[in-house]
Amino acid sequence: MIKFWYWVYNIILLPLFWLIFNIVSIFNEKARIGIKGRRDTNKILESIIPALNSCNKKKVIIHCSSLGEYQQSLPLVEQLINKNYKIIITFFSPSGYNNAKLPYNEITKLYIPFDSIPQVKKFLNLLNPDLIILMRYDLWFNFLYQARKRKIKIIVANARFDEKDIFWKSIIASSFKKAMYRMVDIIFVIDEDDEINFKKKLKKYKSKIILVGDSKYERVYQTLKDFKGENVIPEQIYKDKKVFVIGSSWKDDEDVVLPVIDRILCYEKNLLTVLVPHEPKETKISAIEKKISTKFRNLSFIRYSELNKYNNQNLIIVDSIGKLSKLYSIAYLSYVGGGFRTGLHNILEPIIFNVPVFFSNLVKNSDEDELLLRTGCGILVKDKRDFYRKFRELLSDRKKRDELSKKCNEIFRHTLGTAEKIINHLTLN
Repeated sequence: MIKFWYWVYNIILLPLFWLIFNIVSIFNEKARIGIKGRRDTNKILESIIPALNSCNKKKVIIHCSSLGEYQQSLPLVEQLINKNYKIIITFFSPSGYNNAKLPYNEITKLYIPFDSIPQVKKFLNLLNPDLIILMRYDLWFNFLYQARKRKIKIIVANARFDEKDIFWKSIIASSFKKAMYRMVDIIFVIDEDDEINFKKKLKKYKSKIILVGDSKYERVYQTLKDFKGENVIPEQIYKDKKVFVIGSSWKDDEDVVLPVIDRILCYEKNLLTVLVPHEPKETKISAIEKKISTKFRNLSFIRYSELNKYNNQNLIIVDSIGKLSKLYSIAYLSYVGGGFRTGLHNILEPIIFNVPVFFSNLVKNSDEDELLLRTGCGILVKDKRDFYRKFRELLSDRKKRDELSKKCNEIFRHTLGTAEKIINHLTLN
């Protein structure tokens, strides 16, 4: 079956994908940046190969689709650094490549090459890695095929089986996906349901499926451990106020949340909202400001970059990246966006600071929402009316809010040590 899909993929699917990707790049800046970045990858590789080969260390490629997967990989990175590995991080998305901050000099950052046979061969021949770790789900057929030919060990970490994924439901698409997973040596899954589903789908294949947990929890926990308590907003601005942090918001989230805040400000005068849009570009910020100015009479806003001019505004719009996790540390309540459109962003970040979190899970892309709802520190939002009722209740009932806050601690109790389990398994076997 692998051979069959090898020819179908390279003769039909890959050329079609490349055509679509190039057409999309005409209209989409992110796609254009991704194409240009891949053109530069070979030049970067050729310039760094002498240094990589001279260090006499085993080399590991860790592939992350985007920034979220990169954050999940960091506990693994730390374990590998401690075991004296040289690490090459690859990205598919420009948002991951451009925004990933590398914590160690031993790490090299590259785009994963376009998945053509010549590009992948050159990439793997130059790097000659000892191990490839794919974070969560981003599998590429030729990349796997060529790595397997070279007998490079391939694992998937934080693997999650999405039962709603159309690739598992369609017989033809499922066959293609199984062929890719068949080329993986070990699949490290995050919970028992994933273990059962992967074993059921891949029962005829030799891939090992091992339950270890999700390194994402460790990464979020590390955020608190490394947090020095610095004020990302001057204390005099938020002192004696109930701070509500809206993280990674899309228009769909803002359409639900902002009208409710505008209404509640009639009753909660000490409410300070901090809005952190997803990808805070100037066009996005300007559109939010225009909407607030024309539709919401109780909201007064100021940009984060202009806080030196703060004059008791009740809404701060964050117009830069890298602030969100620290902002949760001063929050009374929080909201995490994406659940109405693309799938939830990181709902664990506020939890590590014991901050109850509102979210929608209309678009399902993770299992953390179920855990948060089960423990009680997550509150599901269906629409404006539902959010108004639940938000106002927690704002006015400090005792209930504090009860939910205490439940946040339960989330991390049994989730630490995942990265160590994975790396120990790889290095001891």
